[in-house]
Amino acid sequence: MSDNVLVRAHFDPRSDRSVSVAVAETLSLVVESAIDLPPLAHSIDTDSLDALFAPHTGPPPSELQLTFPYQQWQVTVSGAGEIRISDRSGHWVPND
Repeated sequence: MSDNVLVRAHFDPRSDRSVSVAVAETLSLVVESAIDLPPLAHSIDTDSLDALFAPHTGPPPSELQLTFPYQQWQVTVSGAGEIRISDRSGHWVPND
């Protein structure tokens, strides 16, 4: 991940709140109209994302990190409770 971070947001990794919802809300900070974005589930299995960062017996380890592409952005979620949205400029983004 380079220094092209557009937005950083935090979520409580101990909360029962869905991480996929937190990611979608963070993505809405980088566009004018979030309603025009395709569902997050077109890029990643949101049930698996939520399960990976779910607080089963405590918060996920802070070193846990998942990065995936979404549209023209790179999304990184960490067990420390941070979501970063970065520009993927220079990367080929397939049209679905």
